Amino acid sequence: MNEIKVKRDISYGNDTKNKLDIYFPRNENVNDAAIIDIHGGGWWQGDKAKEELMARRFVDDGYLVFVPNYRLADGNLKQNLYPTPVEDIERVVDFALDSNYNFNQKKLGVFGSSSGGNLAVEMATRRGLPTVSWSGLLDFEGFFKAHPNIKSKKRVAIGKNQLSSEIDQDGADDAYYAWCIENYLGFDINRKDLHEATVLNRFNENTGSLFLINSNNEFVPENEIEVAEAIMIANNRPVKKLVVEGSRHGEAYTDVAWEPTKMWFAKTLEI
Repeated sequence: MNEIKVKRDISYGNDTKNKLDIYFPRNENVNDAAIIDIHGGGWWQGDKAKEELMARRFVDDGYLVFVPNYRLADGNLKQNLYPTPVEDIERVVDFALDSNYNFNQKKLGVFGSSSGGNLAVEMATRRGLPTVSWSGLLDFEGFFKAHPNIKSKKRVAIGKNQLSSEIDQDGADDAYYAWCIENYLGFDINRKDLHEATVLNRFNENTGSLFLINSNNEFVPENEIEVAEAIMIANNRPVKKLVVEGSRHGEAYTDVAWEPTKMWFAKTLEI
């Protein structure tokens, strides 16, 4: 079978980090839908190259796939803090919808894991797009309420191009979770900052349908998708959740989560 076509480092904005790759489905396997696939890395590390294998999975299912970089936060320098990465991903949505690439604009979905899952859910809330989030960090405010005396700690950076499926935090790491949020918001944070940046506080009657997946003993507390599910139901919005046994995080549980994700997108995007 012919190798898929990829266009790399296409600009979608003015910043040097506003670049994306586009993966094209093979002619014999086009389904007329598109996916925006967002890399994780705690909003401070990572690169679109991490999503190579996941993008190819979507392509094999017939999707046109947009895989963006976005500006990464540096809390110490007060650079690219929330909501900068969110605004970048909104630019990606606009780029995809305004482009001449061949897909049905009513069939655009968003996928992300870890902090990429958070940014994906932001697009469900801000743009009403159907979204799948694997281990998305969703409840900043709730986490700090549950850990009022937490001392944050930065983890060693991963390799820039290390595939997301090879990254596994292997269980809870509350100190690093706290550090990621503090860095994203600029460290000098207060209750108002946490409330405003917590995406599930902005769920409403127009939020796009969600499929939320999480392990039951991992980096992101399982209760976050339970809270998110309850708020979606209260707003009469479609929501599905899946809890994976064990401690794997995000794309480390691809073997369990891919088929349900594939089926959910196929049903939701009507392909």
